[in-house]
Amino acid sequence: MMDGKIRAVRSSGAGMYHGLHKHDMNEAAKESISGSDFFNEKHAEEIWKAHLADKHRITIEEQEIFLHSIGNRARLVICGGGHVSTALVRMAKLLDFEIWVLEDRPFFAEHAKQEGADHILCGDYVESLAKIPKDVDNYYVCMTRGHRFDLECLKEIYKRTFAYAGMMGSRKRSVLVRKDLEEAGYTKEQVQKLHSPIGLAIGAQTPAEIALSVISEIVQCKNERAKAAETDEAILEELTEPQRLSKFAVNDENEMEYRMLCTIIEKRGSAPRSIGTQMLVTSDNRIIGTIGGGCAEAEVITRCRGYFAEMRKGIHGICEIVKIQMSTDNVEEEGMVCGGRIEVLLEET
Repeated sequence: MMDGKIRAVRSSGAGMYHGLHKHDMNEAAKESISGSDFFNEKHAEEIWKAHLADKHRITIEEQEIFLHSIGNRARLVICGGGHVSTALVRMAKLLDFEIWVLEDRPFFAEHAKQEGADHILCGDYVESLAKIPKDVDNYYVCMTRGHRFDLECLKEIYKRTFAYAGMMGSRKRSVLVRKDLEEAGYTKEQVQKLHSPIGLAIGAQTPAEIALSVISEIVQCKNERAKAAETDEAILEELTEPQRLSKFAVNDENEMEYRMLCTIIEKRGSAPRSIGTQMLVTSDNRIIGTIGGGCAEAEVITRCRGYFAEMRKGIHGICEIVKIQMSTDNVEEEGMVCGGRIEVLLEET
């Protein structure tokens, strides 16, 4: 069971955390609206649908909403329960994946269960895939006993969003499957997302070695997705701490240290960090994390300092989107290859 949440922030109001649990949308909606003056159950459903489509920004009632997934446990779905599959289950268990194994033969399904899979679905592959909770953090591996079954699984997988889809097989088989997927109506861009032959090229021979190459590729993909978008542990630790007194108070010895959370919500071109990257700026000139450095980050920090002056006057609830264009001159000064543009959400915490 996955316990991740989605943080939904509207550009004209403070950020809010919503417990949109993947397994129960109705309960999620009820939990999501507690303490909120804007989001309701209908909005929670729209947010959830956008998350499943891997969207980061949507519009609700003319309000721009930024979505940020938090703490999702990766789900590994293995179609097939053979020797490589069971070796893969053992390795994925060590890496804390939520493991589902789909197999139409009871003997192999039972074997996967004994190896430690969290969920076993024994039956028709297509029907079993329809029972898998949809999520952008799903990692699918097809290693059934035949080309026909792999293709059936992939056609069902490609109806949903996913983080990874791979198929075990020779290069020739991979070419045939890609051709079949294109003939089934999927675009070349979609088909190119298929990892096949599956796994990193380590010269694997045994089932355990093949499983090692597969889980290595999946972990590589997972970490690349999370690398720039993951919230820095130091930021999380700071945000859980109560607001402290400012060390540099001038007029009021009880003045608090103010904080602004800066999150990249849009990226174009060669901007160095990805959507979801965060930085925390405080009125005591503490900077935690980075959104890429250089003039773009400096501009965001300067904007935050301007807001700290307003907070000292009693103006709070600040939330704004800052758009930063890296011009040719800026690019040369920063040593980048080409320009880019980012949009950064600034919110008082």
